[in-house]
Amino acid sequence: MALPTHVLVSPLNWGLGHASRCVPVIAHCLKLGCKVSIASDGNALKLLRDEFPSLQTLELNSSTVTYSKSGLFFYLKLILQGFGLQKRAHKDEQLVEDYVQKHGVDLIISDHRFGAFSSSVKSVIICHQLQFKAGLFSLTSSYFNAKQLNRFDEVWVPDTPDQQNLSGILSRSQQVNVPIKFIGILSRFKNQETQKTIDYLAIISGPEPLRTQLEDKLILSFKALRSKSCVLVRGVYEKDSLQDSANLKIYNHLKSEELNVLINQSKLVICRSGYSSVMDLACLGKRAFFIPTPHQGEQEYLAKRLEQINIAPFTSQNNFRMDDVKKSQLYSGFKSEEFTEFPPPQHPELLEV
Repeated sequence: MALPTHVLVSPLNWGLGHASRCVPVIAHCLKLGCKVSIASDGNALKLLRDEFPSLQTLELNSSTVTYSKSGLFFYLKLILQGFGLQKRAHKDEQLVEDYVQKHGVDLIISDHRFGAFSSSVKSVIICHQLQFKAGLFSLTSSYFNAKQLNRFDEVWVPDTPDQQNLSGILSRSQQVNVPIKFIGILSRFKNQETQKTIDYLAIISGPEPLRTQLEDKLILSFKALRSKSCVLVRGVYEKDSLQDSANLKIYNHLKSEELNVLINQSKLVICRSGYSSVMDLACLGKRAFFIPTPHQGEQEYLAKRLEQINIAPFTSQNNFRMDDVKKSQLYSGFKSEEFTEFPPPQHPELLEV
């Protein structure tokens, strides 16, 4: 067994979480002397191009979806779009196979992107969600997910195998029958000793129109807090910039190094309870307040779990009030020393092909 010579890393483009947690994976591959290429689409590809401008990229078919405002139609709309996503995944698979053959790729690392797969080289998939929380569609979506995961040589779960981990029951499945390796939490951020000058830092991203609805609520709430220093990172690329106010600084998007500084300077982070955000805050040992994306069962489960184990409180987007964040003082916050980070010492052979 030996290290790969050329690794293709391919995240799904749903929000920015899949792409952001690929940053430490790419950095580790480069540190080991591997050549790395990136395959994705949309904002996920833009994020990784910003982080690694010298790496070669392959643009795949769009993996974005639109979300319903109504809980009644939320999962039904996703399922209907799923047929189109499946067709695009098949097209991606051909693009990836052509790239593998042309450029001598000998390892594919997919981040929940089912089309980033080749039967001719080792293909692994990063996935913390081995079973789905999707209401009436939980069993169906979990079955389809496991069927796709079982095509890969290995599943890498970004967590620890302990019961007191971050993902809880999401990372447990009896339907996945390929090797499962817990690789430690993935975060592009590092702890920095710095003065805490930001009272509230809000970081949002994800599907529209839900992202904009939360953004509007936060801006109104922050502007009313004249005695507090507030920062909002919108998680967007194409939109026009918004004007700052006396106590509120607004950014469309920041590179990892810049965002790392802001998070370390903040007293409290307000964000979605997406798994990548949870891992980032665990790595940095931050206090947090979560607002799950409406109707997203995974985020709602994670937010409830983290509240139950006394790490951080949450509220729904519809019920959010700025006074709610004061509850965070009653919770422990994340303790960075309690979580093993990638790469895991128990799997030194992780990248071998």
